[in-house]
Amino acid sequence: MAMLSVWWDPAYVGAEHVFDTTRKSADVVDRLTEGEVGGVEVVAPDARALRVALAGIERVHEPAYLSALRTGSPAGLARSQGFVWDPGIWTMALHSTAGVVAAAERALAVGRAGSLSSGLHHARPERGSGFCTVNGLAIAAAHALDLLDAAGREDAEVVVLDVDAHCGGGTHAILERDPDLARRVRQLDLSVDGFDAYTPDPAHSVLVLDEELDDEGYLAELDGLLARIDGGRTGLVLHNAGMDPYPSISRAALVERERRIVAHLRALDVPVAFVLAGGYTVHQTLDELVGLHLATIAAHAA
Repeated sequence: MAMLSVWWDPAYVGAEHVFDTTRKSADVVDRLTEGEVGGVEVVAPDARALRVALAGIERVHEPAYLSALRTGSPAGLARSQGFVWDPGIWTMALHSTAGVVAAAERALAVGRAGSLSSGLHHARPERGSGFCTVNGLAIAAAHALDLLDAAGREDAEVVVLDVDAHCGGGTHAILERDPDLARRVRQLDLSVDGFDAYTPDPAHSVLVLDEELDDEGYLAELDGLLARIDGGRTGLVLHNAGMDPYPSISRAALVERERRIVAHLRALDVPVAFVLAGGYTVHQTLDELVGLHLATIAAHAA
């Protein structure tokens, strides 16, 4: 099996604001470089991916918000994701989005890839939210549909499989205002925290929100969502692999979650691109958090 390509460059951690979302990917790369997970190559987004990402950002997000991200003004809008603004915020968002776009392209070509991107699914067209600056999931989904159309698969859909602890309300808001995109992007959302909850459209989205799930119930709900993926129609799955269900959900269950996702998608022969998504050091050390994210990469690399 070919090497698993994982996108990252130092711009992912280029913002001055110090927080898990803006820093942890560098620690993940350090441990990948040390050989902790075999069969993985770390790839930097190139100039073409950056151009595609910029076009996608401008397609999904409103001009006033993008101007604020570039300039820091107005301050409230520039900081709407929760970070103190500096010029590196925009660079971080652009490069992180380019990595998701490149990973989606690679997954369509060879079946699997990833980007060490975090802070995506709460970002809305007009602002950031919940430590999410730019919605790389929606952007990559739209780009993947363009590529599927070019390959003659106009009936294909993209699935956003969101297993971050929190609801993907930003992704839902972007899809809701673009009916053509919503028609071909299926959002499957398993959440254990009600932040950014939304009312799903039964035709295009499923939100499982239960703050009382134990490990057994969590994995059962996951299996139910996986069963909704149509292997014949799905052109790509975007796996938003948040590790922030911990500590409500155990480490062992989260590792098993990743194993089940990868096994199911391989059985369907459906391409998948993953991102790191949420995961924080409130209840664990940075090394422990990075270890959970490495479990995602190891599952896809196996």
